[in-house]
Amino acid sequence: MRNRYSALLLLALPFAVAMVPAVAHSDRTIDVTLSRSVMVPEQIVLKIGERLRLQVTSTDGAHACRVDGLHVGARIPAGGAVAIDIAPTRAGVFPIECTNDGDAARASTKGRVVVNPER
Repeated sequence: MRNRYSALLLLALPFAVAMVPAVAHSDRTIDVTLSRSVMVPEQIVLKIGERLRLQVTSTDGAHACRVDGLHVGARIPAGGAVAIDIAPTRAGVFPIECTNDGDAARASTKGRVVVNPER
């Protein structure tokens, strides 16, 4: 009888593991603060393959942010915070643009992600 339960457990294990959400662990976290015309810090430096979490906080209205070339972005609610995970696979300088209230016609805040080639 014990062998039957062991066999059942072994058959069910892959399904149980698949139901657990995958957690992407970042190598480090950087706090980024946005306001209508300022992004602090303006420049974020990391290496190819390094996993980085940007904890982006708005001090005023809602913002829509994207990192061109790294295919990541998020909408940050007014006075709220959002985590953006990046893991670049190529070196370069990638512009960050955050528009106030998600409207490109409004003032935008700019920064950049610099990815160095060293692993």
